[in-house]
Amino acid sequence: MLRLFLYKFIFLAIFSLNLKADQIPEIHSFIDKNAQYFLTIIKTEGSDYEVNPEQFKNKLKNIWEPMVDVRLVSRLILSKAFSSASEDQVLRFQERTKKLLLDTYVTTLLEFKDYDISTDQEIKVNKNKTYEVDVRFSSNSSYSFSTKFTVYKNKAGEYKIVNIIIDGINLGLTFRNQFQGVLKKSNFDLDDAIDSWQPLSSEELFST
Repeated sequence: MLRLFLYKFIFLAIFSLNLKADQIPEIHSFIDKNAQYFLTIIKTEGSDYEVNPEQFKNKLKNIWEPMVDVRLVSRLILSKAFSSASEDQVLRFQERTKKLLLDTYVTTLLEFKDYDISTDQEIKVNKNKTYEVDVRFSSNSSYSFSTKFTVYKNKAGEYKIVNIIIDGINLGLTFRNQFQGVLKKSNFDLDDAIDSWQPLSSEELFST
């Protein structure tokens, strides 16, 4: 009986690992294809950012928004405030979150638009059914850095980003701590906190 149990356990463990291994190429392609395209637009059209930043960022929304689970990210940033937030407040906060994430990522990458990127083939599989994908930015200079994306597969079978770590800076944690500070400063007035929450500049982000 014990031997049969062990056989079943080993079979399930191997089967589980194979399922995860089969998903790795899909996850790699999801991040690499979109990251390469994102950076290509920044390289070829990045000069438009100085002239009309909002119009330029709108071009990137078609790539960015489908990749990110904004509702889940917003819920993590809102933390305890999510349980008492109205649907309207949640939707407004999601719009603010999308703007903050896009602004931060775009302004950061604009500083490295002469870099090339490569997506690591080895993808970390976490116990909570998320995956960590490492994208390295490098150039002819000695400086390079990496961006780590935390990805999961939703019920619709779509891969979605739920966190980004840029050169060691955890955006999800940074934004959550920042918003909780804004909320406290607003005397826990959620509407006021949502309205006053401003995106971090890249200088502010990397000086923390």
